[in-house]
Amino acid sequence: METIFSQNLRFLRKRLPNPMNQAKFAEELGIHKSTYNHYELGKTEPKFEELVKLAKYFEVSIDDMLTVVLTEETFKPKFSSQANLRILVTTVNTDNEDNIEFVPIKAMAGYSNGYGDLEYIESLPAFNVPFLDKNKKYRVFPIQGDSMLPMQEGSKVFAEYIEDWQNIKSGTICIVVTKNEGIVLKKVYNYLNDSGLLLLESKNERYDPYPVKAEDVQEIWKFAGFYSPDFPE
Repeated sequence: METIFSQNLRFLRKRLPNPMNQAKFAEELGIHKSTYNHYELGKTEPKFEELVKLAKYFEVSIDDMLTVVLTEETFKPKFSSQANLRILVTTVNTDNEDNIEFVPIKAMAGYSNGYGDLEYIESLPAFNVPFLDKNKKYRVFPIQGDSMLPMQEGSKVFAEYIEDWQNIKSGTICIVVTKNEGIVLKKVYNYLNDSGLLLLESKNERYDPYPVKAEDVQEIWKFAGFYSPDFPE
């Protein structure tokens, strides 16, 4: 017998950025496929632990899963603007103004693990630039490799923190911090609404564009300028 829960479960699975059939989705969650099939048919109600797992996966409250018929109008997508708001760990100067932290090359390897750790951020060199907008947050990252020519390896990029990824305009050059790739400077194409993906493109044509899932992205900083001791060729 179909229930509100079974309707919602079927709707949410089909609404995923990368839709999966029942068997694939059951495997993704570690649920036996026949058990999951019964959930969607309304033949079986999940145990509390499974209900918590499903609600957490879809970022929907348990109450909504059980009592509200979710539709395109009532459901807030996983990659909505609200879901993409991030809290930034930062440091301030003696006037309680945000510092500009510099991530030296020797600290880059640990950044994707330490970006949310105040102790790690406090260990970074920090400074202030009076003429920059005090309502925006900046950080400086060194550039490695030749993927963004004519910018030379060793250049220092000033970047502005992006809190809401949904507002990124396709073609914007950004520092993107990911779980697997670490810190990269790329041109970003925004497909979060359509597929939950960002496409990252190098200016050097020797490097192919590649997609990253939103859940694999940790921080995004908009390119604001750079310093290089060498004149671009």
